[in-house]
Amino acid sequence: MKSSLFFGILLSILAAGCVSPPVQTGNPAEYELPGLDNTTIFYLNVSSVQVVENAINTTSVAVFIGESSEMNFMNPVAVDYSGNNASFNVSTERIFGKVFAHFDFNSPFSGFVAFTQYVGQDFNYPLTKNGTIRVVLPINYTGSGFLGVAQPQADNITKDASGREVLLWEKPYPEYKSIRVKYHHKNAPTLLYYFFFSLFIGAVLVLGYYYFSLSALKKKRMIMEKDIRK
Repeated sequence: MKSSLFFGILLSILAAGCVSPPVQTGNPAEYELPGLDNTTIFYLNVSSVQVVENAINTTSVAVFIGESSEMNFMNPVAVDYSGNNASFNVSTERIFGKVFAHFDFNSPFSGFVAFTQYVGQDFNYPLTKNGTIRVVLPINYTGSGFLGVAQPQADNITKDASGREVLLWEKPYPEYKSIRVKYHHKNAPTLLYYFFFSLFIGAVLVLGYYYFSLSALKKKRMIMEKDIRK
């Protein structure tokens, strides 16, 4: 009886999750907040990503922020459709190994919530709900070509007014469980070509030096053998 009660309490704790203290809010002016319904937007910037979620007439917004650490969640903001900053409380919660951020409002809110996370150039985002996914790459970067990877393949690739490459997936979940984008600078293939070409030239020079050094040693040996025979 006691063991059943213990496991029941433990299960309740795991189901409820572990709520972290409130997170310090950020500056809305640092975010791009376009009017896109039912769309999650990721603005990649080599070492970080700004995430923008859409909310409609709700007092609470839960966004998935990863499976590693609650600390990788910074500068949250909320702005309504009129461009006004909204008052909110935000905290992070871990549920069965997944970390969520909760934006709580005193009254029904319609607008955008956004936050910042640290990432590398191998962007991988697990999908937890259906909706449109838009990934905006930094200027002069691409997610296609020899070094680029986009899995699954984007439904559409365009460029925005700033010349940034934009990858779009229309409701990839639940067919796909995650989206991965590995992007690189547009000059990377050219630089890589010059790097391998330099290695090739270096290898040729080393082999040439070795060949001529070996030939010189053979000639010296032949001369020494002739002198000995005399």
